[in-house]
Amino acid sequence: MKHAALLRHVALVALYVAAAPVFVFLWIRRALRAFRASQLVRGGFIDCPHCGARNPLDILATCRRCGATEFGSRLYCGHCGEVTQGFACDHCTATITVL
Repeated sequence: MKHAALLRHVALVALYVAAAPVFVFLWIRRALRAFRASQLVRGGFIDCPHCGARNPLDILATCRRCGATEFGSRLYCGHCGEVTQGFACDHCTATITVL
């Protein structure tokens, strides 16, 4: 019985060691995406990849989730906390994906 339990624990540790590089890679990729997105948000504008128009982030926007309209970031609702991953371009109405 002790050998089976020990073998199970050794196999579990080996599985965690084998999976660790994958999780580190995924964490680094997620951190880089978050850093790029934060750089866009700090700039205050996002250029449309389709028409090149400059879209301000600090405007009067309505949340898709709760319907609240507020002056502030069009990517974050101050009422319900919804984070928008994309919005329509003000010029050509194509969807601009942020994250």
